[in-house]
Amino acid sequence: MPRGGQEPEFIDFKPDDRAALLARMDQLVETRKGWINLSPALDEDEEPPPRSGTFGLFSGRGPDVPLCTWFPGPPTEIGIQHGAGPKVVDALRNLGQPVPEGWRVTQDHSRRGLVVLVPDRTPNERVLDWLLGAGTALASHLKLATWWRAAIYAAR
Repeated sequence: MPRGGQEPEFIDFKPDDRAALLARMDQLVETRKGWINLSPALDEDEEPPPRSGTFGLFSGRGPDVPLCTWFPGPPTEIGIQHGAGPKVVDALRNLGQPVPEGWRVTQDHSRRGLVVLVPDRTPNERVLDWLLGAGTALASHLKLATWWRAAIYAAR
């Protein structure tokens, strides 16, 4: 839960129908107060791979289901917590989802995840396209549903 105990607003969306999410991104850009977490939904028949209690807590990996985060700028900052291990920038390139030219990687860590600074004036739609593509690629070992969930944390 965010500071102050405020509950997020949830938007479930399909990658080809995300107008409501893009509108909320535009609002957060205006207010500069908040962020959005994005997660792919698992197919109803898919269970996330189990993590052993103690080992999972102290392992050097992030979550099996990627958690993508978008912070409005300037500078716009995005992140992905993932279970793909070290050097996810290389893994994404090999999966056909390279970090776009001109975007600056500031962290590539197996547990803390990937953090990227996005150049000013990059359209939110382009950033969202890349986050969804990268998140889907990093979850390719899972059976995903056709939709994603956005958790929007905005100051009221």
